[in-house]
Amino acid sequence: MNVGTRVFDREDGDPDEAVVVDKPEDMTIADWEYEVDGETYTTAESNPDYPDDEQLVLISFLDALESDWPDWETVSPEALRDGVRERDIPSYGFPEGRLADADAADGDGSDTVEIPEEFEVIRGRLEENDFAVTLEEDAAELHVEKYDTEYVVSADGTVEGEAGLRNRVASIVSRYL
Repeated sequence: MNVGTRVFDREDGDPDEAVVVDKPEDMTIADWEYEVDGETYTTAESNPDYPDDEQLVLISFLDALESDWPDWETVSPEALRDGVRERDIPSYGFPEGRLADADAADGDGSDTVEIPEEFEVIRGRLEENDFAVTLEEDAAELHVEKYDTEYVVSADGTVEGEAGLRNRVASIVSRYL
């Protein structure tokens, strides 16, 4: 993931597209501080599921970039970093692992996600537990349903969906991925 890469927050159910504006090699999520209502927090405190030494990635949302700096795409990575600061475009710290490459997710073929071999075993275990399971090959996801609640298992093992049986699905997935 480089400066200029379009990304989205993989933990957001309806994410807004963003752009990597900085990836300081010497900073982790424990180093980045921000303020909310007069209180100071670190990105590590806001992301307890990630290790404190996770690489920090700074993003700006695409809407803000396009409205405040229409020509942002024509500049070098170094100029992008500086231009965001000069224009006071908000940037936010994220753990690198929480961000997904938006171009790869668009299915443009540049970075396709392969279906893990383990999906077949996971599918069998879930079906043994009375889940209905469908493989979405284009997205490399398993769509899992039980009691009218759907869960989505990504190729990286992430399980999304409402509480309830999500922990059960995640437990089965974590055994094999």
